[in-house]
Amino acid sequence: MNNHSDILKLEPYKGVLRMLGGQFGDSCQSILYSLEQDRDEVEGTVVSVSGTTTNANIGDPLPGFIDTHIREKGMTSQYGFINKAFPSLVLRTSLEFLKDEEGKAIGCICIHHNIVHIKMITSFLDELTRPNNLEDEDEESSNANGEGRQYTASNIQGFLDNIISEFLEEHLEANNFAALDKNDKLDLIKELDRRGVFLVKGAVNLIAKRINVSKFSIYNYLDEIREQN
Repeated sequence: MNNHSDILKLEPYKGVLRMLGGQFGDSCQSILYSLEQDRDEVEGTVVSVSGTTTNANIGDPLPGFIDTHIREKGMTSQYGFINKAFPSLVLRTSLEFLKDEEGKAIGCICIHHNIVHIKMITSFLDELTRPNNLEDEDEESSNANGEGRQYTASNIQGFLDNIISEFLEEHLEANNFAALDKNDKLDLIKELDRRGVFLVKGAVNLIAKRINVSKFSIYNYLDEIREQN
């Protein structure tokens, strides 16, 4: 663990995380890590979190993608890269390493921005302005990690359906939503919300049909979840 003085030096950055959350809303998550380097090994711990885009919690260790970044590039900040460490999300991530007056890295701010809705909108606009005589660039839409993935008017429904199918298969045995107790139902809807699915127009109706409830039930669950936050 970092010594107490290093932890205190990170305190002002917690306000920055709250500001970023207020500015960018539910699609953005900011995480503050403390860092300690012992010879060639770097250890880190989450000391503050704003937002719920990923499952990061206070006390969690440094995630693998930051550890890999440090081993390959050192304590070098990097901004706006597509993060392949979360294949079920489309994240644009930035890393800023925080150093003390002696130049020693004592912390790191990580910002995740879920851009799935932005990718869909920009791809839809691209389709609207594309001449009809151009061939479809299907090969660009096949990247499973999100980089270069094309979301057009013709495949947004399929994209949503794939996400929901994979999610329900992972979290809901036999798609039997009605058999869950209320807390489990809220947890399932909350996780879909965290993934940004409800940012896409038509998602509520699609999910309601898949789990055999009314769209008003989904809205009620979302209202209750957001009242808890």
